[in-house]
Amino acid sequence: MKPVVYLNKKAHPTTRESFIALFYRKNETITRLIEQNDWIIYSRQLGAYCVPDTVKNLGFLLELFRDMAIINKQYLYRSTAITADNVVISGPVNPTRGLSLVKKVDTLMLLSKEVAGRPYFIIQYKPVNRVKEILNKIDWLRYGHKQKIFYFDASRGNLFRFVDELSDVFKIRIHHLIKIDDIEIRKILLEQSYLKHRRYKSCPAAYLKYMYNRNYAENTIETYHYYFLRFINAFPWLNILNINKFGAKEINRYHEMLKETEGGSSNKLNQSANAIKLYYREILNTDIELASVVRSKKEKTLPRVWSLEEIGRIIQQIDNLKHRTIISMIYSAGLRVGEVKNLKPEDILRNRMQVRIRQAKGKKDRYTILAKKTLELLEIYFREYRPAIYLFEGQFGGQYSTSSIRKVLREAVKKSKVQPYSGTHTLRHSFATHLLEAGTDLRYIQGLLGHSSSKTTEIYTHVSNVHLQTIKSPLDGIDF
Repeated sequence: MKPVVYLNKKAHPTTRESFIALFYRKNETITRLIEQNDWIIYSRQLGAYCVPDTVKNLGFLLELFRDMAIINKQYLYRSTAITADNVVISGPVNPTRGLSLVKKVDTLMLLSKEVAGRPYFIIQYKPVNRVKEILNKIDWLRYGHKQKIFYFDASRGNLFRFVDELSDVFKIRIHHLIKIDDIEIRKILLEQSYLKHRRYKSCPAAYLKYMYNRNYAENTIETYHYYFLRFINAFPWLNILNINKFGAKEINRYHEMLKETEGGSSNKLNQSANAIKLYYREILNTDIELASVVRSKKEKTLPRVWSLEEIGRIIQQIDNLKHRTIISMIYSAGLRVGEVKNLKPEDILRNRMQVRIRQAKGKKDRYTILAKKTLELLEIYFREYRPAIYLFEGQFGGQYSTSSIRKVLREAVKKSKVQPYSGTHTLRHSFATHLLEAGTDLRYIQGLLGHSSSKTTEIYTHVSNVHLQTIKSPLDGIDF
């Protein structure tokens, strides 16, 4: 088993300068490795090897011990306002809204490239002077004057430094061909949108690692991570060790607060409860009376749908070929937004007039229909855009972003004056409803949508108004 090196934040007793101190059980191999690196010094005052507390040095330490030891950072990020690990939680624990978004300068896309047998990371961005000014100030980045690009050597340490230092300023996107298995880097990318104030708590790495190791869907990981991050940051005066001691009472109180302050839907509250219960059950392995964690009663609401005429008006407002093809594809095949993002050119089966959906919700494959008008759009789209990996790719390659698709639809709905506005899932609901109204058997609709249960599909029988239009009210038979 690998030795554990604990990183602790310490202030020098004389200068008050902040240091990262290294603590570990006696281990000659670890000591020899440290002494070979002269940038790590031994402090008699702190009684430990240490380095100045900077993001750069943290990245160096993680790289140095990567294959040698396990790095434990729980004491590095522990709030200085809490000094005891055995704080007794008594009385009501009232949560607050703990996450704040931070505005970014712009978006950076990281790509990989090999030159003369050596791997590099290339930074792509929109031609904005402000971006170049900021990148010019980072001394460890290189600049290729001929190609006019910033780049750096491809290594785990450099990648960590890049996302850790720049994610506070820029929105960092990673090209889909770059596979990242490092949990710490993944965690930074997931949390880059949030303001890291003094009491901010990052999601425990073990929680993310558990979900990745068990092959949870990417959307599920992002959803659970978001709700659990909100939960632990709703208690800014407590550290994660204190929150680990919570019971069902504190968790239920937190969800009551969400309901009171935000009017959260039952779906959101239940997702939050599931995310929190997963942590206490699988990571802490604690008896927290999980059965006592209250799940919100699900509202019985009907999905919103647009009429055929409204769908036509919305698509007519989209001039951009790629955007029009994406929205047409979602509606005509009844796709989820994540499914249209994952499509590849070979998933369009022209001869069979079908679309192949791979590893959708529930890790299931299925086929759905391909409309003739959508195929006509696709033929033009293929000739103009020539997609490489994914059917719909972003400006710098990789999957087209969910936020961009939603923005396209939102603007088209606004221009078409269709009311009320709903999201991309309304296109899917409309697809199912229109098939039902055209006389398609409910079992076939279930298969096209990829529903596991027929009960999920039956909801559209309550939305369709074809049969309702044939029913006359008894009042129409009364003379008055």
